Amino acid sequence: MKYILSLVLCIGLYSAATIPAHAGGFIAMAAPYPPYAESNGLSVKGMTVSTLTFIMDKCGSPIDAREIKLMPWAYACESAARQPGRILLNANRTQETESLYKWVGPVATARIVLIGRKRDRLCIPSRAHLNGYRIATVRWSRPEKNLLAGGLKEEQLIRSPSHVQALRQLGSGEADLFASTELDAPRLLEGLGMRWEDYTVYFVFNEESLYFAFSRDTDDGLIHKLNKALEEIRASRGQGVNRFEMTCAE
Repeated sequence: MKYILSLVLCIGLYSAATIPAHAGGFIAMAAPYPPYAESNGLSVKGMTVSTLTFIMDKCGSPIDAREIKLMPWAYACESAARQPGRILLNANRTQETESLYKWVGPVATARIVLIGRKRDRLCIPSRAHLNGYRIATVRWSRPEKNLLAGGLKEEQLIRSPSHVQALRQLGSGEADLFASTELDAPRLLEGLGMRWEDYTVYFVFNEESLYFAFSRDTDDGLIHKLNKALEEIRASRGQGVNRFEMTCAE
């Protein structure tokens, strides 16, 4: 395992040489995590991507859309911890990671949920009651990783390469539940012509606060300004709508 991690890091650090960093600028990195960060053709979009660009611009350190990259999570974490001028999007702030980065946030709270067909009327009061249910997941997705880290066994999961297969298994009855982020589930269903009204959230498996993790060389003054800007847009109001929510929805 150590050999594999070392190999991944070496390959990633070599690849970093092909990603030009502008003088005095940043490179922002994220793993695919809809709706917080996802591919949009040649660019990256998402709720936290919009928030990052907004507060960076507000604080006088704009980041070019070309410098926001989707890449494997392991490499992004290592790069932000070891290289200057990096920003890791959608990071979890834990005791283990606290000293590796400088932190801005929390930016958002992601709820990992299990959805199923309303007509099945499932009763799942706790994680212990998940035994026996067939849970469709997208292989290597963050929701799947949450399930495995939370004690579920790989044998309990029906793992698919994409949400298309997983949701079709849910719709046909081959799976009882599908693991997703709460905000992304309706969009994924509707994209396949499936009605969100026919499904429901049966269980909230986990909630995680998402942060921007800046490399340790980042100026403390900028970190302070970014956190202040984030607080200000959270608190601001526009016709009864929280400005932070408006920014995330862009």
